[in-house]
Amino acid sequence: MISGTVVPTHFSCRPCHFPVNTPSWEEALRVGFSRARASPSSSSFSPFRLIKRSHRHHLRKSDTSSAVIARVSGDGGGAPNASQKQSESPDIEEENSTSSSSADGYVALFVRMLGLDQDPLDREQAVVALWKYSLGGKKYIDSIMQFHGCINLIVNLLKSKSGSTCEAAAGLLRSISSVNIYREKVADAGAIEEITALLARPSLPSEVKEQSLCTLWNLSVDEKFRLQIASPDVLPIIIDLLDDEDLKVKEAAGGVMSTLALSQSNHNTMVELGAILKLVRVTFPGIFLSFFSFGISVGASH
Repeated sequence: MISGTVVPTHFSCRPCHFPVNTPSWEEALRVGFSRARASPSSSSFSPFRLIKRSHRHHLRKSDTSSAVIARVSGDGGGAPNASQKQSESPDIEEENSTSSSSADGYVALFVRMLGLDQDPLDREQAVVALWKYSLGGKKYIDSIMQFHGCINLIVNLLKSKSGSTCEAAAGLLRSISSVNIYREKVADAGAIEEITALLARPSLPSEVKEQSLCTLWNLSVDEKFRLQIASPDVLPIIIDLLDDEDLKVKEAAGGVMSTLALSQSNHNTMVELGAILKLVRVTFPGIFLSFFSFGISVGASH
């Protein structure tokens, strides 16, 4: 039994957060049309070119260089700087309001382009743009999540055969699931099941594995989802990824495992599947090798 055992690990039990260098919303949304097709079909409307023109009209140069850095943890990002707000001129405040309104309009267009009836390339461009946009923090994630049904469309993209699409979809789910109030919506949309199927694919790119595992890591922070992630269908896949060649994938898998271990109800399952032994081997390879060598020498002496 492992009920009284605590396995030390260097993996943090905190959910995955965002990179420090986050893009401005204009830079993020520009991703959506930077790879637009040179000759779009005349029978279908593509908003990329329209958005690009309106971008230049609404934003000054000072806005394009600004970046909002928000660390999403616990209840979300911190409050805005009050002193900075007071120093702003009415013209700047009016322009910021216009920019925010424009951003919401662009987000709405990209969310619409996630639809199942859209061209696969357009869906990929849209989810990549929204993923980059979400890296700005909770405010930007809230802007995406105001559109009902968008989470189901994002989860659906995990079925795509395109590695870029899957990476962006998993990355966007990682961002959304880092906010407490959205974890249940991500799980209810079937993200755990789709990520499990995705991780089971052969020859999956490391980037897709990392983003998918980090989404599971974020979801595992909520105790009610740990039992589902620690199921016999999901856990063996995560355990196997502890041996992945990519360090980021290995760390993400270890993060999921260490968080699952916080629930005593998962201990027996983890022991039966060899998760604890593998965690020790990955975390402390030198100590594991010493014990392994000691076991061989003791066996030989008998």
